[in-house]
Amino acid sequence: MKIKLPKVWILLGLILTMTGCGQRKQEALHVVESLSLTDGLYEGYATLTGGTGKATLENPTKIEIKEQTIYATLIWSSSNYDYMLVDEKKYENEAELGEPSRFTIPIAQLDCDIPVVADTTAMSTPHEISYILKLSLKKDDGDAKETEKSAEANEKQKEKIDFSYLGEKKVSTLNYATEFSLEAYGDYKVIRIQNGDTYLIVPKNTKVPKSLPKEVKVINQPIQHTYLVSTSVMDCIDKLGALSQVTLTGTKKKDWYLKPARQAMEKQKLLYAGKYSAPDYELLLEKQCDLAIENTMIYHNPEVKEKLEELKIPVFVERSSYEKHPLGRLEWVKAYGALFGKEEAACDFYEEQVSQIEPVLEQEATGKTVAYFYCTTNGAINVRKPNDYIAKMIELAGGEYVLKNTLETEENGLSTMNMEIESFYYKAKDADILIYNSTIDGELEGVDELLRKNEIFKEFKAVKENEVYCTTSNFFQESTGTCAFIQDLHSVMKKEEKNFTYLKKLK
Repeated sequence: MKIKLPKVWILLGLILTMTGCGQRKQEALHVVESLSLTDGLYEGYATLTGGTGKATLENPTKIEIKEQTIYATLIWSSSNYDYMLVDEKKYENEAELGEPSRFTIPIAQLDCDIPVVADTTAMSTPHEISYILKLSLKKDDGDAKETEKSAEANEKQKEKIDFSYLGEKKVSTLNYATEFSLEAYGDYKVIRIQNGDTYLIVPKNTKVPKSLPKEVKVINQPIQHTYLVSTSVMDCIDKLGALSQVTLTGTKKKDWYLKPARQAMEKQKLLYAGKYSAPDYELLLEKQCDLAIENTMIYHNPEVKEKLEELKIPVFVERSSYEKHPLGRLEWVKAYGALFGKEEAACDFYEEQVSQIEPVLEQEATGKTVAYFYCTTNGAINVRKPNDYIAKMIELAGGEYVLKNTLETEENGLSTMNMEIESFYYKAKDADILIYNSTIDGELEGVDELLRKNEIFKEFKAVKENEVYCTTSNFFQESTGTCAFIQDLHSVMKKEEKNFTYLKKLK
């Protein structure tokens, strides 16, 4: 879809350029006021120079005016940046483990060079790297037209690719997932991804159909040597009994919390083959890699995807994290079942999981309010947005997310945001339950550790009533634990004594 920016923003960029990039922030804000811009969200474009030249920023870039201050949300092409330094002030990574690093920073100028520093943990020891950031509200019309053209091509592709000549069409029923569809044509399976990618799965001893459109990506079974980059997929594959078909990974042993994956690496049955942006192509070829499963971060390094495909390694890009409903994320197990020839096991597993929480879903709401958060090192509070899947799981468990209807829910792909501690206190001080998200900085050992982060938590109702919990470190990678987590939440709200799967009560 073509990006259309307000004319006032283009004018603002021209004014800032004409007046010089060294003007003070107050002058930039004066321009905003003079143009009568109201608080709200706008689209911009970010470029990055310096460093190794490999790092990029996602575009369009979200720019927000809030209380006459300009903020930019920068999403990196890597998940290895843990903080940024801008004007000597430190900003912490806001993203979940495994997601591209994300920072929200205030900016004083547009269309000029802004020196920044980003600390990367990708090397043997952390390193601060200097970059030059440039933010603009003008994007090249040619790029915009190409984006629009590509989107239109994807839509037409989904309409024109017809596989009915392969056999009778049978569409698998999906209850919650919207980011993929699954079809069968005789012995062939077809997976269509929401972004336009279409995969034809060809069974063993079956010929690849002739005259396939070049857009169709062919995956031949049996798959025996998968290069798995998307960590959230590993749990699904393990539950299907297909872990032995994954022999290469983009995650080092020390970064696996999933026990079967760690054990496989210890036994040398699962080998580290380089991260998503720099795979070990020689090792992939040596081990006869026949499939790469990536998440959407691969689109930040299109040359890697092109190289894999050039080497005849099909690339399957999964989008489970884009599902709005938590059970939609879980339902992606059916897509992996189709890939690995485990369709029946996938359907049985999904139905068994959902049946476990049916009694919970049928109960009336508990009336309990829940806050889910973590503290950043610069004193802010990172929270989930009301349209995030965590908030939805709280609702399914019979609770109410304490920030419901109080935060913006714009469709920008971001699941979290930072709040000042004062704002969080106002919204969450009377919450019945506090849940600390341990994904970023590890599990808390007790309430005293939370209080050391900020003593203001002493005033929270949940702290006074000893209703403080944290998630366990394996929660993120055990992606099939959706229903177990909902059960944990429900038990907490009902004050049931049990051994939780993904929650730990803090004392």
